[in-house]
Amino acid sequence: MDAEKLLNLLVKTGYISPQDKNRVLQEKGKDEDIFDTIIRLGILDENKILEFLKGLIPSRIWNEEIGDVELPPTILKSLPQEFLRKNKIAPVKYEDGKLYVLMVNPLNQAAVNELKFYTELNQIIPYAAPLSTVEKLLDKLFPQLANVIEDIEVPDEIELDEEGPEIPVELLARASEEAPIVRLANGLIFEAVKLEASDIHIEPQEKKVIVRYRVDGVLRVFHEFPAQIKDSIVARYKIMANMDIAEKRKPQDGRIRIKMTNKKIDLRVSTVPTVYGEKVVMRIQEAEKYLNVRLEDLGFEEDDLKKFRKAIWKPWGMVLVTGPTGSGKTTTLYSSLMERNKPEVNIMTAEDPVEVSIPGINQVQVYERIGLTFSSVLRSFLRQDPDIILVGEIRDIETADIAVRASLTGHLVFSTLHTNDAPTTVTRLEDMGLEPFLVGSSLILIVAQRLIRKLCTNCKIPTDTPKEALVRLGILKDVNEDVTVYKSNPKGCETCNYTGYKGRTAVHEILEVDDDIRKLIIKGGTADDIRELARKKGMRSLYETGLIKVRRGITSLEEVERVLMQ
Repeated sequence: MDAEKLLNLLVKTGYISPQDKNRVLQEKGKDEDIFDTIIRLGILDENKILEFLKGLIPSRIWNEEIGDVELPPTILKSLPQEFLRKNKIAPVKYEDGKLYVLMVNPLNQAAVNELKFYTELNQIIPYAAPLSTVEKLLDKLFPQLANVIEDIEVPDEIELDEEGPEIPVELLARASEEAPIVRLANGLIFEAVKLEASDIHIEPQEKKVIVRYRVDGVLRVFHEFPAQIKDSIVARYKIMANMDIAEKRKPQDGRIRIKMTNKKIDLRVSTVPTVYGEKVVMRIQEAEKYLNVRLEDLGFEEDDLKKFRKAIWKPWGMVLVTGPTGSGKTTTLYSSLMERNKPEVNIMTAEDPVEVSIPGINQVQVYERIGLTFSSVLRSFLRQDPDIILVGEIRDIETADIAVRASLTGHLVFSTLHTNDAPTTVTRLEDMGLEPFLVGSSLILIVAQRLIRKLCTNCKIPTDTPKEALVRLGILKDVNEDVTVYKSNPKGCETCNYTGYKGRTAVHEILEVDDDIRKLIIKGGTADDIRELARKKGMRSLYETGLIKVRRGITSLEEVERVLMQ
């Protein structure tokens, strides 16, 4: 139906006046739909137009609920977004070869015919719907990035650190054209840092992209974005990390150093190809956090702290910190180095990667692809007159052997290992191929640790666990003891982002290698033998240390069970 005929019908049915008709004809844009003009000029609203169409074509009014729109990928790809937005057309259903669409003006046959050409479908069934419904559906199918980032707080500026990788100018120029993607990429980093997250996960799925943050050790979904943005957002982070944006088939690693709100933030970036596209994981590290942490802040029990401090001030020997990835090993070791960092002490570290640059310490980045391995760096260190050596991780027999021999020749060696508890660390070193007498002679202390969430001090509530059960667990000494044990508030509060927990603390298992334990190790004692003797000498398990923190109201029994289940 042409514009003038439609306007005459509107006049005839009393929806508009003849003066309105003339005004519409005068001010209508060249390719503008007649109803768009009427709404733009404020003559009728969307509801009045729908009311008019109900009287004219009652069988073509959309009355069904609009849920998730399922369209075949071939149809979705053939739909030109600009054309749909311009003509206010939103596909709503595909069935038996028919494409059902919602339109503000289903009488616009020219637009329907053009859509048939794009989709190569003969049957397109138009239905009338309000403008707001059509636009909402279009935003669902083709989200505009401006809307996508609406709810994300974006800082005025995230400045790439000068110390970071140099980014080619042409890549930055290309990225600047994608301003919404740049804002989104910056916004996700800013939001994660603000929430004190340790990791950002950007995961492509079949129909969406999920963004998860690991806050206080727990991953939670924070955003769901349309699948269309996955390539752009991954490319943006690759540009920032100076990675190959053309390579999508192989895993890649990179690093982003930025300055944000006067903080230096270091992000270790890893991409892995999945069936739905590349997944990006970024580990967030704040340099200042490492530099300002003292041993007293790490959650050590008073007696354990004395043992640990005594070990790190010894002139020679080996101190090992063990635990899985993300258990705070780096923080513990850096805090130890900070305490020993004096002008008269030569400290050298071999790390992969160097987490934080510490003034006064000689740090070497291991780079295995060019032969700069832990073992080769360690050999060089021994010719550099070191007092203290930190080996980022003992991964093989060669590194273990050099580290042990260094500790036996007058050097204090710190390192990490991935083991479940302190006693099994001894057997792990022996399994690598080290002789028991070397292990026993070199070790002075092993620390196994985990991180557990702290209860939110603003909303924690007393537990309803019976006192008899708390006594059996060893939290209370007897039922008459006047100690309040707390649990997390299931509703949470604004302070803890409604999780019931805020921040984390470490729990430790300290195995001090004295003469008796040294003799047992040299004799080839098993992990169980070592554990039994160490417990007789006062060693607490990780679980027992966790229960002490429950008794003090620092964490909950549920959290200890979750992380330290016996």
